[in-house]
Amino acid sequence: MRIAFLQDHLRNGGTENQTVHIANGLAEKGFDVHVIVFRKGGILDQRAQESAFALHFLNQGILKTDWFAPGLDRLLKTLQIDAVIPMGRMGNCQAGLLCKPARSYKIIATFRTGKVTPWLQRRALRKADALIANSREALHRIARLYGIENPSSSVIYNGCIRELGAIQASPRSDSIQLVSASMFRPEKKQQRLLRICSRLPEDIDWHLTLAGDGPERANCEAEAERLGLESRTSFPGLLEDPSSLYRQSDVAIHASSKESLPNFLVEAQMEGLPVVAYDVGGVGETFAPDQSGYLVEQGNESEFVEKLKALIESPDLRLRMAEAGREYARAHFTPEAQLQRYIELINQLQST
Repeated sequence: MRIAFLQDHLRNGGTENQTVHIANGLAEKGFDVHVIVFRKGGILDQRAQESAFALHFLNQGILKTDWFAPGLDRLLKTLQIDAVIPMGRMGNCQAGLLCKPARSYKIIATFRTGKVTPWLQRRALRKADALIANSREALHRIARLYGIENPSSSVIYNGCIRELGAIQASPRSDSIQLVSASMFRPEKKQQRLLRICSRLPEDIDWHLTLAGDGPERANCEAEAERLGLESRTSFPGLLEDPSSLYRQSDVAIHASSKESLPNFLVEAQMEGLPVVAYDVGGVGETFAPDQSGYLVEQGNESEFVEKLKALIESPDLRLRMAEAGREYARAHFTPEAQLQRYIELINQLQST
């Protein structure tokens, strides 16, 4: 079976990493897999070129935009593709254009974002032969907001695809180490995390590491300075391998206002970090609330501070939640289970 994944640009974000991982896994399982990328220049281009699938870049010429996929329909016909799996908003928007009655291939739309859903993407979600969401909340959200209830919908959680190091004792400082790893975008609300931490009691010795990069990083660094937290915060940038950071940390915190299923919290659970996070999008599906972390009502900073303080002040509570987190992550987010779900869905479509 010939499968084509559509991806606008191979950035180093969660969706792009999932694209490369799933496509490579299917290729290694014997499927004829092609990844079609709208434009070159992404951080993951080299990794994709070294993978087991065939990689194609569309020729945009001097026009570089995520929206433009020249020659896509023609390439799909030339490759005699049997199933198309669009990834990300732009990939699914193009799938919305491809959802024609006369097409010769199946379309498996995907939904894994907390952002606004464009009309063309909504068209793909409605008309696709199958729909994969990466959380139950995502399916509920598109049903509630747009009335989309594709009868062939599935939930397949993101696999924890990063090569995290073995769990082992790591040198710890005397202070409590808090960590958050996300792109610095407005909806990620790292500045809100700084405000929350500034409200912790003065006798608590804590340090916050905000890993990642993006347009809001400079503003966040300025906010840390304004709050007088320069000595208590670190900004290491985008980490290719955050394993050592996780192992040196005590608690994972997340205060985003828009989310799908954040990979950071999945990875944090794999590394045994208890979580305090706002209840938004699929966040509550990345850990077991009240067992491996605390799910806080969106925007309730006082409750966030209270739960974080409880974890900081109780090593026994952190240990219990760490063990529960590892167990939960292994039960829900292994890449092997994710890949098997994709294979089952593809085989089911092939037989219809």
